[in-house]
Amino acid sequence: METLTRETIQWGLRIGIAPDRMAFLASCPKFTVCRGHKKSERNVKDNPNHHLQRLGSCWWFRLRRRGKDIVENIGGDLTIARKRRDEMLAAFDAGKPIPYVSTK
Repeated sequence: METLTRETIQWGLRIGIAPDRMAFLASCPKFTVCRGHKKSERNVKDNPNHHLQRLGSCWWFRLRRRGKDIVENIGGDLTIARKRRDEMLAAFDAGKPIPYVSTK
C-alpha cells in the first residue's frame, strides 16, 4: 500500500479527489483488472441468430463491417434465413458479390 504524501494529497485536491477517496484508491492492489466491461470479450458467435433481426413476419440480415452497412430482407422462415445469412457472410468474407442483395 502506498502512503499518501502531502504533495499527493495537494495534487488530488487540485484535480477534485477527496483525501478519503485517494486513500481508498491507494489501498487497491496494483494491476487490479475489472472484468466484464470490455465489449470485445463478449462472444456473440454462440448466438445462432447473429446478424439476423426479426421485424414483423420477416427476417432481416444486418451487417456492419469494413465500411459496409448491409440491411436486407431474407425471408420469413428462420431456417432459410439462417442458410442465406451463412451464404451472404461467406461471400462477403471472400470478397465475392453478395447473393440476395437487391440493387436499388
